[in-house]
Amino acid sequence: MVFHPHSRNGPLMKAAQMALVTGNVNYVLIWVPEESENTLKNLLEKTCCERSARKNMQNRAIDWYFDTVSRFHSANKGGLYPYHKYGGHDESLIAVKVERAIETGNFEEIIGIIPDTHAADVRERFHHVMDKSNFDRNNIAAGRAYVSAFIDFLTYVHTIRTCIPIEENYS
Repeated sequence: MVFHPHSRNGPLMKAAQMALVTGNVNYVLIWVPEESENTLKNLLEKTCCERSARKNMQNRAIDWYFDTVSRFHSANKGGLYPYHKYGGHDESLIAVKVERAIETGNFEEIIGIIPDTHAADVRERFHHVMDKSNFDRNNIAAGRAYVSAFIDFLTYVHTIRTCIPIEENYS
């Protein structure tokens, strides 16, 4: 599977999907810049209407919605993650592991991808992200603080992982 930060498997697109399914734009607003809020609210409403009114237009409306969410997010953060191959390491696999650890709240998911010398620091940063993850869905500022902590954590893990070679362990 080719993994891309804006694939339907990533946290951004999962949030966009939840917003589409529930009609609650707050799921995805935390991932986009504040100046894009009204446009995204209007787009979600229009997409929901298109889905119910015209089944043959459904896919185009949904594709446009996901593309727009991705563009808004990328404009704000320059994309979620640096997806490059450094020294032969497939960084997307690291992102998948980090995302899964955060999703499950299980730090042990990433033990095999971080150097032992940084484990205590990474664990502390992980707990910071987890603390931020318990935000009220209607508190966009708190949600954005979580997204910022999430991205900072993932960037940090990428940085130490690519700067300090360790034995490959992607189980």
